Amino acid sequence: MLKVYGVMILTMFLWGINVSLLKLLVLHIPPLVMQGVRIFLAGITLFLILLVMRKKIVYKEMPWKFVLLASLLGVIAHHSLLATGIQETSAVKASLILGLAPLFTAIIAVATRATSLTKLRFTGFVVGFLGIVIAVVDDVSAVTAFVLGDVYVLASIIVQAFSFFIIRRVTLTIPPLVVTAYMLTIGSMVMILYSLIISPTSFTAFTHLNGKLWAVLLFSAIFATAVGHSLFNSMIKKIGTAETAIFNNLSTIFALIGAVVILNEQMHLSQIFGCMMIIIGVLIGTGGVEDWIRKRKQKVAESFT
Repeated sequence: MLKVYGVMILTMFLWGINVSLLKLLVLHIPPLVMQGVRIFLAGITLFLILLVMRKKIVYKEMPWKFVLLASLLGVIAHHSLLATGIQETSAVKASLILGLAPLFTAIIAVATRATSLTKLRFTGFVVGFLGIVIAVVDDVSAVTAFVLGDVYVLASIIVQAFSFFIIRRVTLTIPPLVVTAYMLTIGSMVMILYSLIISPTSFTAFTHLNGKLWAVLLFSAIFATAVGHSLFNSMIKKIGTAETAIFNNLSTIFALIGAVVILNEQMHLSQIFGCMMIIIGVLIGTGGVEDWIRKRKQKVAESFT
């Protein structure tokens, strides 16, 4: 279990820091174009890694309909809806809605009997979300006004949640690294093609990037997206969808740290308290607390025998 925690903490660190990096990039590149190119670079990176490692890339038994469906939901729909939603709503509300992703995933997992969660572990999902609320919200009035962008962001996490279950099914027979490579490449090519059709001149933004921004783009593509998604999908295969999704809450902590270090924003006491709640929620939601209680009871029982 410690290895799982280590892998997921690294993944959430990459994803959390990536939030600040994306904020820098969207100031210079249209969001949908930036997402398409960034994800395409990530997909190509994974194929290059597979080639260097001399791993098998083509599988006769590849379940293409599920790979394409996962790419449609988890890459095309998720990133397009998210990019559109972020443009039309506040960063605070977007963060809160994204914080609902683990809860939605857990509910779908239980409803479809993909996993079974105890009341204690489900409580962990709720505690984690409350931690996000405390960490993100400074002004309540900033999150009460409803806009269409909120619907887009909400839709983005719903389609992503369903993609997790499809990924889980595909990775039972195909290595997660291969699945992720195909998903990212196929999905990004569709996004790039769409961007070329509706706004071909938007790609000229890349000609104006300096060396620092190119470094940011490459780091985001290679590490946050290629490496991050590969690790995440491998954990979906290993521990399950809902169990993996709860770790998404940790990305909020690293996003706040990234905002302080990269964007020079300030962190308040309420955010620190919220981060503590997120950590507690993750420990409960992943079953870490249950394991500790079970081992504790076992030791007590053994002491009396």
